[in-house]
Amino acid sequence: MTALLDIANVTVSFDGFKALDDLNFSMAEGELRVIIGPNGAGKTTFLDVITGKVQPTAGRARFKGKDLSKQAEHTIARLGIGRKFQTPRVYLNLTPRENLELSCNRNKNVFSTLFKKTPSAEKRTVGGLLETIGLDHKADVPAALLSHGEKQWLEIGMLVAQSPDLLLVDEPVAGLTDEETEQTGKLLTSLAESHSIIVIEHDMEFVRQIARQVTVLHQGSVLCEGTMDEVQNDPQVIEVYLGQETTVTAEQMLLLRIAATMAWADDDFESSEQAVILDRLSHQFVHTPDEQAALKDELGNLLAKNIPLEELVPQLTSEAQREQALMLSYEVISANQINETEATVYQKLVSLLNLPPETVSRLETAALEDLKS
Repeated sequence: MTALLDIANVTVSFDGFKALDDLNFSMAEGELRVIIGPNGAGKTTFLDVITGKVQPTAGRARFKGKDLSKQAEHTIARLGIGRKFQTPRVYLNLTPRENLELSCNRNKNVFSTLFKKTPSAEKRTVGGLLETIGLDHKADVPAALLSHGEKQWLEIGMLVAQSPDLLLVDEPVAGLTDEETEQTGKLLTSLAESHSIIVIEHDMEFVRQIARQVTVLHQGSVLCEGTMDEVQNDPQVIEVYLGQETTVTAEQMLLLRIAATMAWADDDFESSEQAVILDRLSHQFVHTPDEQAALKDELGNLLAKNIPLEELVPQLTSEAQREQALMLSYEVISANQINETEATVYQKLVSLLNLPPETVSRLETAALEDLKS
């Protein structure tokens, strides 16, 4: 099957600096792909190559099998690639309805939008878009009066109005409220049912909300790809985002995240709970006091929050790992008096681990003995 977008061995060099370095990337039609990476990773240049704003120094980019090299930006747009920039670009003096009407017909100008009758089919399209982006109740007010988030939704709607096959969306939730961020996630997820979408984003909670497949860029190349949990547990990704070398393995990282999720169950991560996590994990995975002290410092920087157990537990590959996860989690919530919220989350963990009842009882007893010692 031919990839919708295929980037092969692309390098972009600016006076000797490689913004992209032998980058390889591919996505299929119908995908919602999120691109993350630290500042300077090459994310913007990546979009610039796709849209023709920047020409590769080496390599090639193909869209629907067509080589994008040497193509003008407007030609690439007509091939079916639409781009939304970080800062909303809407006509502030026009209403959302007029902005969408203008976008529906690429040959239309502002004069004809304002003074010529809109075809009925186009009216239906615009009406549907206004509902999709949640602006039907503000369809006829000047766009200048919209909130920042509403302007973002309007520009996304304007992009969709052009019927692109691939939507490129750059940092859509920058500067948005939590409510607007959640609504933007729902909008993009809905659009992904009928469009291929690439989203560039820094907000990890938002990425978790929408991500199906994540690509991590670093120093102009793809560092890794996978689900959000696979990416978050990857030691190389942790090293890149923390700016420090890490010796934590994927197994250690997974146990850490499960234990931290238990500790955050009641939104109050006690210092005693953190101490249990760091102490137990450091003793489980290294043996000398110096190694344990170093690992405790490292793990302390990696404690996660609000990661669903339903996503973490299936990654445990052996019964021994499941037993470790149960014992550590029980120790964590028992470090203080167990409250109702923690007890509920712990029972969910027990159910997901699917260990025999006698094993659960044995491990809980052992964990309590460890806490007393």
